[in-house]
Amino acid sequence: MDAHGGSEDSRGRSYTETALIEHLRTVTDAYQRLPTIADLDQYAEEFDPAITPHPQTYISRFDSWTTALEVAFPDAELCRELWRVANKLDRRPYQDDLDDHGRFGSRAYQQRFGSWEAALEAAEFDPAVRIPEVFLIADLWRVVMLEETYSETESKTCKPVFSAIDDWWSLSVEKLQHHGKYSYQTYIRRLGGARGGLVGSEQQVGLRNFQD
Repeated sequence: MDAHGGSEDSRGRSYTETALIEHLRTVTDAYQRLPTIADLDQYAEEFDPAITPHPQTYISRFDSWTTALEVAFPDAELCRELWRVANKLDRRPYQDDLDDHGRFGSRAYQQRFGSWEAALEAAEFDPAVRIPEVFLIADLWRVVMLEETYSETESKTCKPVFSAIDDWWSLSVEKLQHHGKYSYQTYIRRLGGARGGLVGSEQQVGLRNFQD
C-alpha cells in the first residue's frame, strides 16, 4: 500500500480503496452476480485490462477476496436486495428468484450467510413459512386458464389441453417461469413433476378437486 492509502497493482498502477470497491460494483452490474476472481479476469479480457485492477490487488489491500466482497457489499445491502426482489414479486423470494431477478445470485447468499435459511433470517423473513398447497394449485389453474400464453416455439394449435390419460393440464416449465406467481421449482418441489410438465397423482387429484 502506498503513502496515500492506495494499493499498487501488478501493472504498476495505484488504486484507492474507493476505486477498488467501485470496480467490484461495476463488475457485479455487468454479470448480475457477486463477482469471483474469474469474473474479474474475464472482465479485464472483455474490456480494457489497463483499467481493471488485478485480483491480487484486492487480496493485498483487503487481506482476502472474501473480505473485499464484504467491504464492497455489506450484509445489509444483500438483505435490502432480498426485500427489493420480494417487493417486485409481491411474495417472499426463493433461491432461484435471486438468480432470475437479483443483483447477486443465490450462491452469494449461501456463501455469505452459510445457508439460504440463515440469509432469510438475517433479512428478517421467516424461513419456516411455507406457501399453502392450495395456493400453488390455484395459481397453476390460473396459468392454465390464461389465453394465448405461447412461447416463441409454440403455435396457437399447441395450446395446453386436457390429457386423455391423466385428465389434467400439461404445463411447460417455460409457461410457469413466465406466468406463475411462484418459482417454477417451488411447484415441482412441492407438488412433484418433471421438466417436460408437471405430473403425478397427488396434484392431479388436487387439481380436480380445485376445479370442482
